[in-house]
Amino acid sequence: PYGLEHPYEQQPTERFPRHPLAGEPVTLGVATWPARTAEAVWATWQRSGSPEEGRAEGCWERDAQGQSYWRVELPSFGYRERVTYQLHASQDRRHLSTVEFSFVAAGWSPAKDVIHYRIVPRHLVLECEASDSGLRPGVVICFPASYVLHVRLAAPGPSLSTPQQRDVRELNSRTEGSEYNSSPSNWGLLSLPEDADRCVPLRVTEETDEHIALATDRLECRICLHPFRLEVYKDGTSLLLEAEAMTWLMGELDRPLRMRHTFASPSDEGFYGFGERYNALDQRGNTLDVRVFDQYKNQGKRTYLPLPFFLSSRGYGLYLATNRQVTYDLAASRSDRWSFDAELGADAALEYYLIADDDPRRIIAGFTDLVGKPTLPPEWAFGPWMSGNEWNSQAVVMEQVQKTLEHRIPATVLAIEAWSDEATFYIWNDARYEPKPGSDTFSYQDFSFPPDGRWPDPKGMINELHRLGIRVLLWQIPVMKKLDEPHAQHDADEAYMVEKGYCVHEADGRPYRVRPPWFRDGLVLDVTNPAAVRWWLSKRAYLLDELGIDGFKTDGGEHLWGRDLRFADGRRGDELWNLYPNLYVDAYHRFVQEKRQGDGITFSRAGFTGAQAHPCHWAGDENSTWEAFRHSLLAGLSAGLSGLPFWGWDLAGFSGEVPSAELYLRAAAMAVFCPIMQYHSEYNDHRQPCRDRTPWNIAERTGEPRVIEIYRRFAQLHLRLLPYIQAEATHCSVTGEPLMRALFLDHPKDPLAWKIPDQYCFGRALLVAPVLEPGTTQRYLYLPAGEWEDFWDGTRLTGGRWITRSVPLDIIPVYRRLVAPWPGLAPWPD
Repeated sequence: PYGLEHPYEQQPTERFPRHPLAGEPVTLGVATWPARTAEAVWATWQRSGSPEEGRAEGCWERDAQGQSYWRVELPSFGYRERVTYQLHASQDRRHLSTVEFSFVAAGWSPAKDVIHYRIVPRHLVLECEASDSGLRPGVVICFPASYVLHVRLAAPGPSLSTPQQRDVRELNSRTEGSEYNSSPSNWGLLSLPEDADRCVPLRVTEETDEHIALATDRLECRICLHPFRLEVYKDGTSLLLEAEAMTWLMGELDRPLRMRHTFASPSDEGFYGFGERYNALDQRGNTLDVRVFDQYKNQGKRTYLPLPFFLSSRGYGLYLATNRQVTYDLAASRSDRWSFDAELGADAALEYYLIADDDPRRIIAGFTDLVGKPTLPPEWAFGPWMSGNEWNSQAVVMEQVQKTLEHRIPATVLAIEAWSDEATFYIWNDARYEPKPGSDTFSYQDFSFPPDGRWPDPKGMINELHRLGIRVLLWQIPVMKKLDEPHAQHDADEAYMVEKGYCVHEADGRPYRVRPPWFRDGLVLDVTNPAAVRWWLSKRAYLLDELGIDGFKTDGGEHLWGRDLRFADGRRGDELWNLYPNLYVDAYHRFVQEKRQGDGITFSRAGFTGAQAHPCHWAGDENSTWEAFRHSLLAGLSAGLSGLPFWGWDLAGFSGEVPSAELYLRAAAMAVFCPIMQYHSEYNDHRQPCRDRTPWNIAERTGEPRVIEIYRRFAQLHLRLLPYIQAEATHCSVTGEPLMRALFLDHPKDPLAWKIPDQYCFGRALLVAPVLEPGTTQRYLYLPAGEWEDFWDGTRLTGGRWITRSVPLDIIPVYRRLVAPWPGLAPWPD
């Protein structure tokens, strides 16, 4: 019924919807084969508690790939009704049937009146009625700081109270130190937030039959009791105003599956953040989900790096403290409200934090106080990078390095993707060795490297790159690839991985095989198993211990499809499909930092809340188009607003035909003023002409020799900016603020700054206006209030107005703020 559990697409042989709701019709997709052999397809079903059997005839749709596809339409079913069904097909006198399947028609149950509440020194606990008698939603409210509201929502099940004990005023207890389980209700099932003991003592400003009002010196929280409704104010202005009753999706056994919260939204409210997002800066009018997903190019609303956190232009941020899938409706269905719909685990609980401040920088600081401050990379990570997927030999790598030296183009990092044997992903291609048992590790001395092989001297190559001031990263993936041909070492490793249970498993205990197309049928490392992680990384230890590489390009991490996948620590797929890339990258990052005494990095594509603990990140796969360039800028700004300051992208894209000289140089100009400046290119099967994104290849392919000269100037400028970048990066690591800063971060009181998605500040002193359209000779841009100096010619300008700047190919509009009110700002480099 669930097919491959693709997060966004339905297969023709699935049930739709996969999890039916009461009142919705249900469609069953069916395949028979060989094609056209079945004369009829139908379904029979029974409702729970009913002896009657229903029947629905199938409708043939089409033939494809040797199969015939049918659709069977079932009717809608009642709230929480269990339906058991079978599919049948006939041909001549043959009759085939499937096993039985079943589902429960879930339904939404809104919360109603508060029936109990208790106020103790640092938190308020409430219990509500709901339209479903099996549900008793509970709410815990506290203030971890005067400007932070923490709400825990839970649905522990039927209340233990009796009808005589439901009067709110009778059961209200203000006794300090009283225990929850002293109430005749089920307080003990509604656990407190972990930070409850450290919260600000509650100040009750009003308490009546109809509502309770709590306050700190920064926030007021008003709880309406009949029915329950939450309102949050700052300085008399509403931040959160519940527009509909909080609602729980109920399945069988009184278990809530999801919960939805809906709030009023004025027409001028903007929503920013949500992780790395390519579609827009202000997400108002959109629906977004929080699901790690490998979308190859043209990401749209899909992303490798989502976060359940956003900034509102009304002076608050909201963080949902969950790893599970969340869907936001940001004034898309109705223009006057926004909502979140979050999946729930077995505890049927959800927590969120509201962080209120007029300064969005302090909101981001508050968010990163909760989830962790960014880890500061070493200074060399901020220099120019070089990379190409077809650089799959020592000769090619050193040829490209020699050319960058000849052209006097600086580089501090080289990422080598195509270095390994594509079987083990820890042994150099063409290396000769005796295979070992899967439990064993290799040292560098176990390998010999033929002079005519692709990597005749990896250690010598890395030593030479280090002598030239270039650090080396090697590509990795958390998957044991499925091979079509025997390979002794791979087969031994795979067998050991399965034997020891070091891979992710299906619910029935079988090893999980990757369902997405990339690395299809491979095994996925179970990163919750410490023994599995130690084994996996021990295979790669010689790369750090003996060859001295400086880190890994930790690609992938988006390989989990399946709610019921099983992990060693007891968690399931629906709990870990978002968190998995963090756990995978964190293991590599700690491994590198231990081996390199803190002087190493990981460079990752996927991530989730807390990914800033293991920098750096890049924006994934993109085409070499102007459209993709614009989307990459949005991705960088959104990532920064979500607490991820150390970010980059493949400048001018990595896929398809090489970019025009104009696109390449406009993108390179913006990359100067990004945390990570790198070019990279996709594998092209070594077809000619070459598609490398090196400046010399772009110059040759486009017939524009100035590309080399201008790129050199840009790369040298980025290198000269290192003292400033390092100083600002240190500030980011302390505050959580981004290096690439959406304009409103530094100008929150300027309404225009919230509306401009194509300009940003790089650090606290520079304003950048990239050229994002072809054929542009003049850039129209907004200078916020203040005194500014043109970065290139020193012209001084007063802001608070729109200006026009000429933009030849070697110029990107950049303005330096003349008055920097932040203490300790590094001197401007010459």
